[in-house]
Amino acid sequence: MNLSSVEQSLYNFLQQSPFDIGFFHPYIVDFAIVVPLMALFFHFIAVLTAGNECTNKGYVNAANLLFFASFILIVMAYLTGIAQDRHLRDLLPKLGQGTYDAHAKLGTYLALGYAILLLFKIISMIVKKDALRYVVGTLFFFLALLLIYQDVIGISLVYDYGAGVAIAE
Repeated sequence: MNLSSVEQSLYNFLQQSPFDIGFFHPYIVDFAIVVPLMALFFHFIAVLTAGNECTNKGYVNAANLLFFASFILIVMAYLTGIAQDRHLRDLLPKLGQGTYDAHAKLGTYLALGYAILLLFKIISMIVKKDALRYVVGTLFFFLALLLIYQDVIGISLVYDYGAGVAIAE
């Protein structure tokens, strides 16, 4: 598997760490999927209730809080995914290895995409223009779709190919 130099250095650092954070990947990814979807839901409600200031302020605050929490969770899911044992790929069948590679690459792209979206979100909070909020919502929607697809690939790895499942004899 071809890792970029940044991913390779992160992998080496996390492998030499006394803590095995790769163990937490299955637990963190559940939150890294649900929390962004909740943030997107509150963001769209805030856009739809833009005329009502009292209601809108609560939805905007909830959407912003959940968005920043989702960014942290996605970064944590990315780091725990890198920290998982790379020998896991070699234990998979050939088709499973291709699925694993797609899952790893899409995870990298999602982490970068959410970092860019974070930048746009901060700019939209400073500028406070509706057009920029709509752009952020649209980008957030497409990244959420990619996140759901990433979940489907991960589920396929676990249930179709047995990735990360210990077999007791």
